[in-house]
Amino acid sequence: MAERKGERVVVIPFPAQGHVNPLMHISKGLAKQGIKITMINTDFIHSKLLEAMGQNMDQILGPNVELLGLSDGFPLHENRDDIHKLFVDIMNNLKPQFEKLLAKMNTDHDGGLACAIVDMSMGWVLEIAASLGVKGAIFTPFTAAHSVLNLSLNELIESGIITPEGIPVEEKTIELESLGTPSMIHTSDLPWRCVPFKNSQKILFDHLVRVQRGCHYAKWYILIVPHVLEPQVVSLNPKLLTIGPLIATEAGQLWKEDESCIHWLDQQPAGSVVYMAFGSSTDFNQEQFEEIAMGMELTERPFMWVVRQGTEHQLPAGFKGGKGKIVSWVSQQKVLNHPSVGIFMSHCGWDSVIEGVSSGLPFLCWPYVGDHFLNMKYVTEIWKVGIGFERELNGVVSRWEIKKKVELVGGDEEMKGRSRVLAEEIRRCWEGADAPSALNFDRLVRWAKQEDDDVAA
Repeated sequence: MAERKGERVVVIPFPAQGHVNPLMHISKGLAKQGIKITMINTDFIHSKLLEAMGQNMDQILGPNVELLGLSDGFPLHENRDDIHKLFVDIMNNLKPQFEKLLAKMNTDHDGGLACAIVDMSMGWVLEIAASLGVKGAIFTPFTAAHSVLNLSLNELIESGIITPEGIPVEEKTIELESLGTPSMIHTSDLPWRCVPFKNSQKILFDHLVRVQRGCHYAKWYILIVPHVLEPQVVSLNPKLLTIGPLIATEAGQLWKEDESCIHWLDQQPAGSVVYMAFGSSTDFNQEQFEEIAMGMELTERPFMWVVRQGTEHQLPAGFKGGKGKIVSWVSQQKVLNHPSVGIFMSHCGWDSVIEGVSSGLPFLCWPYVGDHFLNMKYVTEIWKVGIGFERELNGVVSRWEIKKKVELVGGDEEMKGRSRVLAEEIRRCWEGADAPSALNFDRLVRWAKQEDDDVAA
């Protein structure tokens, strides 16, 4: 029998909303099983979490979850969107702090740390954990295919698909049966190639090379992917632990929710509302912002549009928005599951895709960067529950294109039917003690608690 250690689990997200949120949901689920959780964020993210929860923090987090913050080396007011700052400077600034903090936690807590669950983009932290004798798991907030590509750099190099610098030898469809990736995946879908500018692509590829070393120590790669969405990929890698979809909690939000949105939805006809959310980082220029606004007016349908704080000024002066509601942040699962919502216009971040397909809604896809484009291919080509937009020569999606596509999806009963069937298949992944996601979550709990020698190996 292995020596029993403590049940304190340290959870470390990458500093971005789409990474913090699902890891918080996982943390809350583990905490309900009696596991003590310490989530460590940068001070920048930590302060936003505290502000969003406000006076209700203790009630929202519960007794088994605590939050800690570490300095990322930059002032709280400073922008962190620069890719070099995010993937090089901040990571380098955090490394010595994690070395000290994890060593201290492993000594201070009775029996030491049970394990570390680390975002894949923070995978290098598992090297530190392993040096302390702390076992680890990787959390990946992407599709299984995207995750496998991230974790298979050596195989892609050895197979002659990319050079050691991450550059495709030729532009082609990726055909590696051992990865189980869908036939639609192209070299242009490689994760580090889905950002603009070659210099940025190199920074991201170098970062992935760095995290590979830490990911090597992981027992599991935890996915929020319901296995029915990517059965072929999941079946080929025994390390992939699918536990999706997750039930949202109030914890993990970086902005305070607009509580008026549900009351407004209650006043709208069933299935009539277009819910529009483009993520926390999508940045439209003034022309595109105006085309979206005027296009929605042309549809004459009610819509709810999440417009980030600080960008409201981009709404056109003549915009009436009589049928619409502009909000700054919402509980997306609540909105998507409201009977008044009929269409989801999304940037196709993976969290949003999972929430949308779990709600049985058809999509209008507006990918922006990174994995969004591959996610859209799943929505439009594999599951066939959504469509994308055609752009003008200047790269802008016109108001007339928006009107056309909203009407097209709104009248497509076959697509709506496929969306409902897919949602039912996803629901069965969690429903019942022998459902795949429920079984996998139980495996994760037993592994964290070290209740089973085989699971804890």
